[in-house]
Amino acid sequence: MKKSLRSFTLIFLTFIFFGAAIAKPVQNKKFEFSTSASLWNVKYSNQETETVINLPLRLGYFLFKGLEIEPEVFLTIPEDEGIGFLLLANLSYNFKVSKKLIPFILGGGGFGNSEQSFSVVFDYETNIKAFNFGVGIKYLVGNSAAIRLEYRFVKYSGEYDWLNRTENNAFVGLSIFF
Repeated sequence: MKKSLRSFTLIFLTFIFFGAAIAKPVQNKKFEFSTSASLWNVKYSNQETETVINLPLRLGYFLFKGLEIEPEVFLTIPEDEGIGFLLLANLSYNFKVSKKLIPFILGGGGFGNSEQSFSVVFDYETNIKAFNFGVGIKYLVGNSAAIRLEYRFVKYSGEYDWLNRTENNAFVGLSIFF
């Protein structure tokens, strides 16, 4: 098992470093502003429903080729509560596979006062920690914009046991490069 894990790690790192040598996500652009949205709705057995809108706002900076640091303010907007937030520090890598198509991977962590699919916004003293990993694709439209599709796996932890959980989310959004 250890040998297989080492082999996989070596192949993965070779792929990443080879990609770094040739990747230029958008020619002559160093920054990316992007936003996405997801809608979460659930109907409980007692017929109550909840609706939550998630809106991540990111400002990315390309450090080297396709490697991007991507701080994020993740807003959670439930039906009947105030606005919740997560502040996340993400690192992403963008692979240029064609003139228009840019797949990416990302990972990061942060803290805040709400979860993405939870309709309760806690006071500012409640601290929820989050770690997220994701994959996605950007499709370039013109020279400085892209449509963004993304999947995220998020692990939460907090001061209450019921806050310790994982979530899977899909997002649709836009990116602007400058």
